[in-house]
Amino acid sequence: MKYIRIKDGIFEVEKLNLDKIVGAIQYHILDNILIKRMYGSETHMYKYKILAQADTIEELCDDFILKEKMREVIYYHKSTKFDDLKTIAMLNERYTLYGAIWTIKGLIYVAKMNSEGKLVLIWK
Repeated sequence: MKYIRIKDGIFEVEKLNLDKIVGAIQYHILDNILIKRMYGSETHMYKYKILAQADTIEELCDDFILKEKMREVIYYHKSTKFDDLKTIAMLNERYTLYGAIWTIKGLIYVAKMNSEGKLVLIWK
């Protein structure tokens, strides 16, 4: 397992800092729960149930978006093969491929394909 999914996003497990506090935020995984501690004038703790685990980001995405620069978005359901979309984006630099998940706020982009053809997480 390299990646986990919670209701609002996808995280790379190796990047979750378990030993030290970075930017007043500390993450910890315990019993299928992602715990987020925010330090400041007061300490706040948030718990998120881990909904899924996978070795690749595309396995955790609900849908894919192929976006042409300066144009509209072309939307694909997860049933569309990721490799087919990756080929389109790699052969034509006008397109950018995104991975997205559905949240209570709607569809949000969580990953973007890099020049090597791999989805990488987009951090807010």
